Amino acid sequence: AEVLTSETGEVLPKGSTGELVITTLTKEGVPMLRYRTKDIACLNIEKCECGRTLVRMSKPKGRVDDMMIIRGVNVFPSQIETVLIEQGYSPNYLIEVDRKNNTDTLDISVEMNPDMVSDTVKDIQAKESQLASAIKTVLGINPKIHLVPAKTIARSEGKAVRVIDRRKLHD
Repeated sequence: AEVLTSETGEVLPKGSTGELVITTLTKEGVPMLRYRTKDIACLNIEKCECGRTLVRMSKPKGRVDDMMIIRGVNVFPSQIETVLIEQGYSPNYLIEVDRKNNTDTLDISVEMNPDMVSDTVKDIQAKESQLASAIKTVLGINPKIHLVPAKTIARSEGKAVRVIDRRKLHD
């Protein structure tokens, strides 16, 4: 097992976080040589408390194919979803990334649970501000949060569409 940068394929030093690559030479029928898992992880080579000396992998921190770069920060939708669940919000959300005046913008629409609905705009704005602060703590960038009523974000039959990237990064 080794960790590398997903952009250049360069092997990273031990303890760094990057894309996990596996080589299995013991498979006789179909050996996997430098199989790119597309998982973002870290390898730990230090001796385990239990005495084992094998390389251990951290819990996957995201996927290379889900990663977005916003204002120079690697952002994974799974990071945002974790914050939403920790804060008691529904895991139904929509991330919209755009570019205005050469600056990336991050807008997140989140469905409120029925018990969170309030009649006053001030209460909803306070909840949006609190959630934006919690997400900024994890990501390091300020998102614009939009709390919406339950069942207003479109559902899909297959894999849920969580990210809409409106930036024109390529011509």
